[in-house]
Amino acid sequence: MTERVHHIVVTYDIHDRRRLARVAKISKDFGGRVLMSVFECSLTRSELDRFKDRIDAEIDHMEDSVRFYFVCEKCRRLVESSGAGSAFFVEEEIIVG
Repeated sequence: MTERVHHIVVTYDIHDRRRLARVAKISKDFGGRVLMSVFECSLTRSELDRFKDRIDAEIDHMEDSVRFYFVCEKCRRLVESSGAGSAFFVEEEIIVG
């Protein structure tokens, strides 16, 4: 059985430039950047747990904030945007054969 995919908007406010760079790099490993400190991700629960574990290991829990907003499938289809970028980041599956 396939694991359910969750659509998640991740936002962060990191107070140290080095931690900020590390959090951004980790976030790129799991999703697509839509704004400077905002990423959209489509992840299984196990992928999200790995993502959160890596973030928790990098941030200062007394200074920094990272939020994970879950977006339902219906709401994901209703996302609107203006300017550059697409409505919601969805990683395309590439089949090499």
